[in-house]
Amino acid sequence: MGSDFVLLEDLDDRERRTRETMLALSIGEAVLAYMKQAGVMQDIYRAVDSRAVRMLEMIARALDDDTLDDPECFWKIERVMDVLEENWLGSSRHDW
Repeated sequence: MGSDFVLLEDLDDRERRTRETMLALSIGEAVLAYMKQAGVMQDIYRAVDSRAVRMLEMIARALDDDTLDDPECFWKIERVMDVLEENWLGSSRHDW
């Protein structure tokens, strides 16, 4: 019986992105299971909470920054998007 393994290089862009996403999810699940087994999840949760709070503080500072003053709030939105992108939470709609 032949192998079902397909090289990512042999796939079109859509199929490759789909398989890479599924691969990333599988790796993430395996790492998460290992972390739970190792008993380090409380440390991970604290780190995530701390990072989330820092991000919210940065966003609040951007929104309160009076030097970023234009009628459409372009610069404030840009600053918020920078904070999100620096933390891997960017949007595909941010293309300027």
